Amino acid sequence: MSSLSGAEQTEIDLSVGAIVVSNYLSYLTMGIVLSATWTYFSKFPADRWWFKALVFLCVILCTCDTIATGIWSYDWAVANYANPATLKFIHWATPAEGFLLATCGLTVQLFYAWRLWVMSLKDNWILPLVVGCLSILGWCIGCWMTHIAATHKLALDLTLLLPVIYIWLGGSLAADVVITGSMIYYLDLRFRMNPEFPSGVSPNWFFHRNLHKLILRTVECNLLSLFAQVIIVGLFAYSGVGFYFYITEMTLAKIYTFSLLVSLNCRHSNNGPGTSYGGFSLSRREGGVVQLTVLHTSSPDLTHPMRDNWELSGADQGTGGQ
Repeated sequence: MSSLSGAEQTEIDLSVGAIVVSNYLSYLTMGIVLSATWTYFSKFPADRWWFKALVFLCVILCTCDTIATGIWSYDWAVANYANPATLKFIHWATPAEGFLLATCGLTVQLFYAWRLWVMSLKDNWILPLVVGCLSILGWCIGCWMTHIAATHKLALDLTLLLPVIYIWLGGSLAADVVITGSMIYYLDLRFRMNPEFPSGVSPNWFFHRNLHKLILRTVECNLLSLFAQVIIVGLFAYSGVGFYFYITEMTLAKIYTFSLLVSLNCRHSNNGPGTSYGGFSLSRREGGVVQLTVLHTSSPDLTHPMRDNWELSGADQGTGGQ
């Protein structure tokens, strides 16, 4: 093998090295997703069939994404190592990974849009519509970027994505902010404003603790996805780091899927592994205020006088085969 110049070695470090390191993080986050998936199917084996289908779809997208980027890593780091000519071309995994990421993000964000609609007792169409439009906008931009990567051969042509990628970041940022803010409102602020609790504190401590747990997990996952997207755009705009923007891009689909799984796994159940009757649900409107409760808990605080008026809405509760 002929010796490489300093410039060629630097190019390899910024391309092959970046892809290999990114794949390590991709494998790590894929393992976390599989662990959370096992927890979901173990905890809620009788959950709604379309919840299971949603989880299955996202996990399949993540798996295909991990396989594609793994092949990319092998082609550059093993089959064509020290071959600078290969690095000048766009690998086929680039558009494939972009489409899988965009589709996974769209799926998860539409799920959250549906959840917001149910949390509002199917009265508020504006917030879910805004989240849905922003999600579809992000998916369309992702498809456009996939098309650019698929129809151009040279890696330098990826700079064509730079003006539009900021729109993708802005839309995704806005969607995550709306989702997080709306869940805080419906699961915490609106409940505190219930005139039945003028002090703003619910007597059902167990219920309120689980609401805060769900809010915290949602905020953490959304902030994680936002942080990853900001890093992607920032590193992509700075040409001096080569392909190191893939460090977070190869993990983003897994972060979206993990957010979905955390949201589903946060539901509370004391009924053992045989059922999925547990978690956060919504009841009817009482005096213009959404009443929330935790299903099937053993907390003695559920003897509240309003308990008889709470009814199952099926927002987060599964019935096998429905």
